[in-house]
Formats: sequence, C-alpha cells, structure tokens
Amino acid sequence: MGDDVDRIKSRLDVVDIVGDYVKLTRSGRNYKGLCPFHEEKTPSFYVSQERQSWHCFGCGKGGDIFSFVMEKEGLSFPEALSLLARRAGIEIESYSRGDGSGKKSLFDVMEEACSLFRECMDGDQGSVPRGYLDRRMIPSQVRSSFELGWAPPSWSFMVQSLKEKGISLKDAERCGLVLRGDRGPYDRFRGRVIFPIRDITGRLVAFGGRIVDGDGAKYLNSPETEIYSKRRTLFLIDKAKGAIRNGGHSIIVEGYMDALRLHMEGYPQTVATLGTALTEDQATILKRLADEVFICYDADQAGQAAAIRGMYVLQKAGLSVKVVALPEGQDPDDLLRADGGKALFESCLKRALPLVEHHIKLLSPAIKDDSTRKSAVHDLLEGLSNIDVTDVSPYLPSLAALLGIRDFEVLDALEKVRSGRRKGGRFVDTEISPSLPEEGRDSLEMPPLPEIALISLLWSEFDLRRKCDTREVMELLSDPRLKLMAGSIIMGESPSSLEKRWLEMGETFQLRVLARGGAYLDEFTQNSDWKWRHFCHLLYRQKGQMRYNELRVKMLKGEATTREIREMEDLRQKLVSQKGS
Repeated sequence: MGDDVDRIKSRLDVVDIVGDYVKLTRSGRNYKGLCPFHEEKTPSFYVSQERQSWHCFGCGKGGDIFSFVMEKEGLSFPEALSLLARRAGIEIESYSRGDGSGKKSLFDVMEEACSLFRECMDGDQGSVPRGYLDRRMIPSQVRSSFELGWAPPSWSFMVQSLKEKGISLKDAERCGLVLRGDRGPYDRFRGRVIFPIRDITGRLVAFGGRIVDGDGAKYLNSPETEIYSKRRTLFLIDKAKGAIRNGGHSIIVEGYMDALRLHMEGYPQTVATLGTALTEDQATILKRLADEVFICYDADQAGQAAAIRGMYVLQKAGLSVKVVALPEGQDPDDLLRADGGKALFESCLKRALPLVEHHIKLLSPAIKDDSTRKSAVHDLLEGLSNIDVTDVSPYLPSLAALLGIRDFEVLDALEKVRSGRRKGGRFVDTEISPSLPEEGRDSLEMPPLPEIALISLLWSEFDLRRKCDTREVMELLSDPRLKLMAGSIIMGESPSSLEKRWLEMGETFQLRVLARGGAYLDEFTQNSDWKWRHFCHLLYRQKGQMRYNELRVKMLKGEATTREIREMEDLRQKLVSQKGS
C-alpha cells in the first residue's frame, strides 16, 4: 500500500485536489483561501505546492492530499486511496469498503456499468449508436475519450451482466441502474447512447441516456441516489475544471451534445446542466474555479426567459454572468457543425451581454406593450431583486427610462419585492405607473440617486471632505441644489451647524436628500472609500455618455467640428475601456 501512496502522490498535485473544494489564490510561494472546515471571513488556510501539504492557522487542521480528501468527504483511508488512485489513473487493489470484505462501493458498481456500456458501444451490437454518432459528427476518438457507451434495447442486459460480476441487485438499484417491476428487476437504460456523468473529483456518479430511435423520452437520466445529486453536479466538470481555472471563465450549455461539441471545437471550459435550473450548489462549484460565466442556451426566447431565474442564482453567488445570444433556431451543436460556425460562435461570445442588460433587452418589448407590461415588469423586478444593488446600479438610468419612473423609484420597487420575499410571501403588485412629465413634477423632485449618494458620503465622512477635489466634485453634480449643498459641506461648516441652519430656515430638501442617500448607501456592504470610487466612476461615465451622445447628434447633422469629432472618438474609447474594467 505504501508504494500505491507514493505513486499517487507523484501524479497528483495538492493544489489541484484542494482547488476542487476551495478557491485558491497565489500568496507568495503558497496558495491561500477560506478554510473549508470552519467559518471564516479572512483566509487562514494555506496550501504549499512545494511541500505538497495544507494547513489552516485558524482551526489547526492540516496534512496531505489523503488527509484532505478523508476530512472533506468523510472517507476512510482505503476509500480515499481508491478515489485518488482513479483520479491518478493508477490500478490498485480494491480497498473501497475499508472493512476487508472486498465488497465493491457504489462508485465501483458505476465503473463496472460504464465498462459494460462501452463494450456494447464498441462491439457488434453497437452499429446503430455508432451510426447515429457518425451522423452527429462525433468521431471514434471522441467516443472513447468521453467514455460514451450503449445500453442495448434489452430488458435485462445490465441485470444479468452485473449478476455475473458478483454485484448485488440491491447495490445496482441503489445506483439507479436497475428497477423492480411486476416481472422482477429490469434495466433503467435501454436502447440509448450513454453519457457518463462524473463529479468534480472524477467519481462516476450518474449516467445520461439519449434515445436513438423508437418511442420514449428523448433523454433519460439517473435518479437521485446516495452518490448523485443533480443540484451538485455539472456534466463534464471533471474535464473542464482545469480550463476554467486557467481561462478565468466557464461556459454553460444545456445538453450533452452541446457540451461535447464545444469541447471538440476548442472550448474545454464548457459544462452542461442536467435537466434542472441552475442551483446554488452549482454556482458554488463554478465560483471556486473562476469568477465569470457565459450562459449559452438555445436561441428560443421562451426557453431563455424560463432560465433567467437560474442565471440570477449564479449572479447572486458572486459570479459575473454574461448571456450569449445565438442565431434564432440554433443550439451550440447546430451552429458549430455548420460551415463557418466556429467564427460565428466566437463572435456571439464576444457580443455576450451582462445578465442585467440581457434581461432588460429580453423584456423591453413586453414592458412597452400594455397587454403584457404588468407581468413583464414583475418578472424583471423579481430577477433584479435577487442580486446586490451594486450590480443593478449601473443600469438604473436605462431601467428608469424603460419603466417610465425615476431611478430611486426603481430601487424602492426592488426593495418592496425583497421585503415581500423576506416576509415569506411573493410580491404580486408590481404594477408601476410612469412618472409625470417634467413640467408636472413636484418642484422638490429628488436629483439623480448617484449624486445623492455622493453628497451623503461627503456629509458623513470627514476624511472624504478633507481629501476630495472641490472642482471635480462640482463637475460631477448636475443639480444646482446639490452643488450648493456640496459647497457648504466641503467649505468646512460642521454638519450639526448646517442642519440647524436648514431647520431654522424651514428648508427640508437637504434633509430629505441626506435621508434618501443614507438609506441607499446602507444597501452597500463595501467601505466608504469603495463607495466613493464607485459613484465617482458611475457619474464620470454618465457624464461622458451624455457628452458623447450630444456630439454624435451634431456629427450626424453635419454640424460637428474636427475638434469635436476627435473629442467624440476619445470619449468612445474611454467609455469602451470603462465598460470592460
């Protein structure tokens, strides 16, 4: 057994093993992350690639790859040895149960089934599925590397084959391979191309089956079992994890064939969902590997609308979600098999929209239609209410314009949805009435919310008042009332004396601004310096966008000077770089 341990350690890297469970970042010669064995907010968990060991300075646990897997998975040493041996591609004596019985674990049973399915694919009875895969342009080397198999259209092929290998039908049932009916046990998968599904550590946990001809559901998947949960699994995550880490992003598709095609065409960072909406568990897995994810679902609009909720689950988990729009009527497999498909797919990836922007674009036609407005607004607010206000903030102007209200009213509507959810119910009344036109509004209308936030920060943070550039602040503010407030605050008059003066003069606008800004800033968890940078950046961008639009109108009318055209191009480049930063 000692030789087996040494061979496994020589082939596996502790950073890769631990990285399946913990998001690691380089820290000098080591890697660090949040300890998976106790709650902490500041990383105290370190991994040494040089020593091939790990240690947490918070809880004191540590060891090598074996101790980590045993601790995290709750395995005995023989079970951890078996798991890591499979991952290293090393044949060892079976110690899967750790009780000396030699009885196979459920993972071993799944591996036996996979071998049987693969033998059927490669044997005489595999001519039908091989022909089907040939037509789908899946060559033999891909069939082999992705372990594709064939479940013959037999009532009891798997039942009999596992019996011959000494595997109990009870274990086969526990794996979801066998069912019991009035006529006794029978195979779950019959007449289907088989796709093995492995977890992130490489353990075989389930199968997916695609029917080739005849009646029945197009796809049939393993049921939930002791070793398989759809919520915690993604197809091809075991093969994709390295590419996701190295590339900094993942790609999610819906089907097995879509995922295979993307891997074949040079996108090994691709995974597929397994017939369920995206879940928090899947988001956690992806977030450990990279911060950005591209969602590449079929071009059917109704299908995309149904998947939006799952996308917000990913965004809520801290992932930057971008949605890839494919040509109408095509899925990734169709597109990449067509002439020029890869170039077109690449252009679709480059044009992918952030989730919020995509959702706004998707629902805009329905919101503008009186007959569908109410339900569309409800769907939009339900989605946006799931994510941090920081992610919504850049889109407040376009949301306000689309809904016909002011930006702070958008935030108020979102808070109503969140409040309804916190109370255990669903927020139903999301009907929003457009605001009055400018001339009909109250003379005490609130200025833009980002400007209010800037004023509130100046009011509450002495260091910001002391360090800020008065001229730059004034340039960022468009409302003359706020400029007057900013001047009074920056010039050194104490907040208490200012408040007293405003109250004595019967002026309530300033106090309403500060109350509104304070409530808005409470939505953010970051520190004051971050908030200041965030809102300055947002206002700089908005101001630049307004100037760019003004110059573009002049250019289209043929009224722009050469200097103004150069200014417009400079602004365009700045806006593009700011958007990508």
